[in-house]
Amino acid sequence: MTDSQLIFGIVQNDERAWRYICREMRPGFASILVQAFVDRISDEDIEDIFQESLIVLMQKVKSGSVVSSREGALFSYLVQIGKLTACNMVRKKTAQNLDDAVTSSLTLHYSSEEDADITVDEKQQMQNEFLDKILDMIPSECRNLLKHFYWNHKPMDEIAGILGMRNADSVKAKKSKCMNKIKELAARIIENDEFAEEVIRNAVERAALRELIDNERNNAGDGYCMAALDVDDDTEE
Repeated sequence: MTDSQLIFGIVQNDERAWRYICREMRPGFASILVQAFVDRISDEDIEDIFQESLIVLMQKVKSGSVVSSREGALFSYLVQIGKLTACNMVRKKTAQNLDDAVTSSLTLHYSSEEDADITVDEKQQMQNEFLDKILDMIPSECRNLLKHFYWNHKPMDEIAGILGMRNADSVKAKKSKCMNKIKELAARIIENDEFAEEVIRNAVERAALRELIDNERNNAGDGYCMAALDVDDDTEE
């Protein structure tokens, strides 16, 4: 798939595009990260970094921050996100800053790229993490309904058939209750229930993407983790 097709697929929550990204980009992504952070990150860290980098990529694409300037740019952009994510992970692990030389090198590298604005506001990230936890706390039937509505873009009458509900009005009423449950939990846990529907939709999309990535990892087995060993770093210019 081309970068333009992948960007369009990300905007549309097309799982075929996401599966392509997981299968085709992950080996090269892992190989580059392993070489850039030798002895600083583990195989398990790579999986976490890849997942969180895809989530940031989704957010940036949907905000309009990412355009297809040249073929292969999307992968390069994903690698940039991964390097910054890994850098932050190493900092947290060691509870101290990286060596000045390493930090300076990373800063210079990213500031020289066309698409350098790839960080996520720390306050926004904290809110996202809280909402992700809240989404895990609501009933599974609510998560399924919201996934069909926000991630799969299913109309209400089709969701009714999928979930065995009476009609579209029943789905609307159930969705309203689910949204109120999220706000109730948010008010209880973080003392804030003033979330726009878009914010909740974003949380549902993050959960759906994490589920897709986990499924890809489980279906691929050991080959998913070992493929990185056979990929050369040919993305640096």
